[in-house]
Amino acid sequence: MRYSILLFVIFLTACSSLDKPKTIRVAGEGKVRIMPDRVILTIDISFVKPRMADAVKETQQTVDSVTTILEQFGRKNIDIKTSSISANKNYEYINNRSVFTGYQAEQSIDFVLNDIQQFTQLTGKLLETKINSISQIQFGHSKADSLFREADLLAYDDALKSATKLCERARVKLGKLCFITNTVAPSNTDQENVYRTTGNGINTYNKAFGGSGFKVSPEVLEFKRVIISEYEISE
Repeated sequence: MRYSILLFVIFLTACSSLDKPKTIRVAGEGKVRIMPDRVILTIDISFVKPRMADAVKETQQTVDSVTTILEQFGRKNIDIKTSSISANKNYEYINNRSVFTGYQAEQSIDFVLNDIQQFTQLTGKLLETKINSISQIQFGHSKADSLFREADLLAYDDALKSATKLCERARVKLGKLCFITNTVAPSNTDQENVYRTTGNGINTYNKAFGGSGFKVSPEVLEFKRVIISEYEISE
């Protein structure tokens, strides 16, 4: 009886192996290239004063003036994010030794500018204030999710095209789709929002720009997706 059961299990295993369809697995890539329509700025404000209260006061006053400007270009509670103010002793390395120079207060503001055409006008107004720098400039697109979905469809079409050509070359028939998954291409680090950071920020130590604004040439953004598809094949 025990041998009969063993033979029955072997028979079922053999049948399941024979019934398993042959498949082909392919990868497809989709790309959507588009110019950015928004920019994120990180604005830094910092002051060193003999008295901590004075450093904090001037920093807060500058933050208030910058916020007033930003509210002309964006939504206060959505596009403007202000960090907490921090204050510490400040030291500088002078004549081979660390010298206490006063108290430093600093604060930063992240701002999303949804109309990239206003970038030069905005930076011109910011450079008229006492900010230290615009330390980071990131270009992105407001419809990143939709662009990724479009890239998904292009990647699927590319995978299907590859599978069709391979089957034609191998002289087999392409059957139904039995597996599919998508993934972000290696060059995209965030599938929800892609931002390209410029190499340099804007330093304002000597106010050399004179409040005229800062012009940059944003690069084309590329949204990529990879689709892995598996199809049944037959003779």
